[in-house]
Amino acid sequence: MNRLGALVVLAVVALAAWPAVAGAADLSALEREELQAYPYALVLAGDARTEHALRRAGGVRLAQTLSVWRVRSAAALRVAPLAELVEPDRPLTTGNHFGAGDPKVGEQWWINPIGANGAEPPGPGVPVTIVDTGVDLGHPEFAGRPGTTALNGQNINGQTEEHGTAVASVAAAPANGVGLVGVYPQATLRVWDGSPSGGGISVGLVVAGIDAAVRRGPSVINISLGTIVRDPVFEAITAVAFGSGSLVVAAAGNDGNRGNPLEYPASYPHVLTVGATDSSGAAAYFSSASPFVDVAAPGQLIPVAVPTASDPTGYSTFSGTSFSSPLVAGAAAWIWTARPNLNVTQLFDLIRSSARDIGRPGFDTQSGYGQLWIPGALTAPVHPRDPTEPNEDVSHVKPNSLFRTADPPVTSPGRTRGTISARLDFSEDPRDVYRVWVPATRRTIVTLTPTADVDLAVWGPRTVSVLEGGRARKRDFRGMSERRGARRETVRVDNTSRRGAYYYVEASVGSSPPLRRVGGLRYQLSVRTTKLSTRPARR
Repeated sequence: MNRLGALVVLAVVALAAWPAVAGAADLSALEREELQAYPYALVLAGDARTEHALRRAGGVRLAQTLSVWRVRSAAALRVAPLAELVEPDRPLTTGNHFGAGDPKVGEQWWINPIGANGAEPPGPGVPVTIVDTGVDLGHPEFAGRPGTTALNGQNINGQTEEHGTAVASVAAAPANGVGLVGVYPQATLRVWDGSPSGGGISVGLVVAGIDAAVRRGPSVINISLGTIVRDPVFEAITAVAFGSGSLVVAAAGNDGNRGNPLEYPASYPHVLTVGATDSSGAAAYFSSASPFVDVAAPGQLIPVAVPTASDPTGYSTFSGTSFSSPLVAGAAAWIWTARPNLNVTQLFDLIRSSARDIGRPGFDTQSGYGQLWIPGALTAPVHPRDPTEPNEDVSHVKPNSLFRTADPPVTSPGRTRGTISARLDFSEDPRDVYRVWVPATRRTIVTLTPTADVDLAVWGPRTVSVLEGGRARKRDFRGMSERRGARRETVRVDNTSRRGAYYYVEASVGSSPPLRRVGGLRYQLSVRTTKLSTRPARR
């Protein structure tokens, strides 16, 4: 993604790479943040001067064959310019992280169904950001937890203020011998309190939380909240998050026995929507069903941490898609850390394509593509990157609109031919819009070759949205091809004026029965320019 910043991957420096490693003074901001998440660091000293500095800082030499020292992380940062290598003193495990002695692990029935016991999660990497009510950072699960950052003040006083602590514990409670263990216990955890006064959460406060997360760089953002109102500001900030390289994971809702109204952000494009399952492996009776559900995860009778102010034990058992969502969010951060070369479109599709099918064969509206399966997501092949996402409308691709910068157009004044390969999705990516340059007194031919039913349309340079109607549509619409099935679509546009301009090309899911297979709806878009014909353009 090239919108608000590139995904920065933390590189773990292996000892075998020494001495080619640059001086530790070159540590990036994220590497410094990771180092500070641990109490101690390991330092490889290259000379007597560095050893003297380490000794003065209270360091202890660990080996004689190599000058390896253990020192407080704060001191390691000060010594870094002199050292050959500086890295966190990361903990090692002797087996399954769920066997660390946390007493409530036996109650966490969700561990086996999602395969969380089948692999060992990595150390801190891609952050998990919880946007919710406040988290009790004085709770035994979070007090002194490495790699935990409050993005704003955390309030836990109020009737509904236990929710954020519970959600965060499901995602990232540490394996510390206390209480329970989250799905990614060593995750870098960031928390935003969307209810700082204890009076409830509003869209504005959640938007501010997503914005705070985006400004700190790509992460997995969990939203275990929802509204039945489709709010354009809320939708815009989720598009900005996705465009900046973050994965937004949201709870589907708990109205499965109350008519299944659509909830947002769960029903926005490019939001990974999570339904709930019960201990039998079936969709939970309360889990909202919709075409926008992507995957499911356990969500009934989930052991959680709660503020000790609301329950002296500090623990309870909750049900709801609110607790399915952080299982998927934590797992997504784990998978992304283990597979750092994925971009957000690949991660999104990988979690869906690797899920274990439950219920009716294939996609269904209660569990999406199936139940989260971590071992599969760690090893399954991935789809190619889907370029320029999100690009659902003109505002997504026009410079200085929703994004400060725009992705390159398919064609431009200096390049009159272009090709792009991409994909659509019935619910998560139903439309792609691109800019193409149509020179003065020239004809531009746009051709789309799909693997299934995809329609093609072209819009003029004054278009505000490809969803326009009335007079605006009459002014801006330039032509459409909508042949059924996997048939090639072509639209020709003539620019009879003396000035070239950027037009907009729209590829959208066709009217044939929807293909609900991850990555199955692919197409190639080709654009070329020729001399203007005297014959009328095809409409």
